Amino acid sequence: MRILAIVLLSVITAQAQEKSLLHYFEGGKTEGHIRNYFMATNNHNLKNYHANATGGLIGYTTKEFNGFQVGISGVFTFKTFGANLNATDSVTDKSSKWEQELFDLNNPDNYYDLDRMEELFLKYRYKNSYIAVGKIPLEYHPLINKSDGRMKGFAFKGINCHIVVDSTLSVDVSGLNGVSPRSMTEWFKMHKAIGLVNNGYQPDGKYAAYEGYTATDMLAFIGVNKTLGRFNLNFWDTHIDDLLNTAWAEAFYHSKFFSAGIQYSYQIPYNTQKKLPYTNRYIQPGENGQVASIMLDYKYSGFETSVAYTKAFDSGRYLFPKEFGRDQFYTSMPRSRIEGFGNADVVKISLQYSLKEKGLTVGMDATGIDGPGAENYQFNKYGLDDYYQINSRLQYSFKDFLQGLDIAIMYVWRENKNVHTPADVFNVSDYSQLNVISNFNF
Repeated sequence: MRILAIVLLSVITAQAQEKSLLHYFEGGKTEGHIRNYFMATNNHNLKNYHANATGGLIGYTTKEFNGFQVGISGVFTFKTFGANLNATDSVTDKSSKWEQELFDLNNPDNYYDLDRMEELFLKYRYKNSYIAVGKIPLEYHPLINKSDGRMKGFAFKGINCHIVVDSTLSVDVSGLNGVSPRSMTEWFKMHKAIGLVNNGYQPDGKYAAYEGYTATDMLAFIGVNKTLGRFNLNFWDTHIDDLLNTAWAEAFYHSKFFSAGIQYSYQIPYNTQKKLPYTNRYIQPGENGQVASIMLDYKYSGFETSVAYTKAFDSGRYLFPKEFGRDQFYTSMPRSRIEGFGNADVVKISLQYSLKEKGLTVGMDATGIDGPGAENYQFNKYGLDDYYQINSRLQYSFKDFLQGLDIAIMYVWRENKNVHTPADVFNVSDYSQLNVISNFNF
């Protein structure tokens, strides 16, 4: 960061005869949001929790100077009210999971001093292309993303180059060496971050313990986006040093009323994992996660309906560190992802109605997972049972005097198909949950 600031000041000083430094700061842009998130989880017949988090984000970007800009932003959160989230359930001896994610998973007793520098970057722009270095925002990636469904999303440190070749072709090249995972306040080097969240099980059924055992220094990826008429083609190749390589391809078609898409992803583990003891490996030799996903969508006069299907093949579990983002397959939705599964089938049906002139959207997403079985750890990293899930949602965007204020309500219902023992379902399934999120964007 110190080198970044010196470079910027050197560039600006060299041109100071034209306009003052003050001119470029006064002409900058300030933006952000104030956010309030109320969450209440009903763990059927077990202990319930609720919490309200309030916070926001404030960011500033300087006026562009000979193509150069500096951006900075920070996010803060505090608990305004709620239950004791560390109180344990008398049956399972476990405490809150979902509500705790509104604050800091690494500091479960801290609810009032939760600040994080989100971005601090130097950007150079040439026409529609740019290169940014520091704590940077990223263009879309299907696995590495902000995924800000809590109070703090994922944030990344490194370098990103976005190249716009022409109106139909763009390329992204990134190298990342730091991350601040969602629902955390600290920044971590890559090898320190991997394993901070649930390590799950190894294929032989033993608990996995890979936190602190990976030697990953860098995550790098290249992404290519190409438009051909009504078709949009995307390809990403993502390398996680010492861990695995993930290729992802997508073809998407859209017309006035119809859209359809197909996604395919394939993973190759690196041999360096063989050097570690079995329980300390993130991925086992021979595991080749492989997933295909398809989607059909129809829109007409404010109504939209879609159906999607995802297949995780029996070539291995599909693995990607939870500390870097959430997978964006067509069946992915809040509280339901394919990561960790192999030999599984997922179906999702969505219905939505929008009144754009009123700023109102209502919808429902329903999914069902037919997996390998809760104890088939060879294809089930987290030991999850097959389940049904329904997300009901409503969003309203205010106008006129309250323009900038959005309110979203999401109600989640999830139920296992087979396993209902308290230790297996608490904080995992057999629950219903109310989420009320208010954002004032400025």
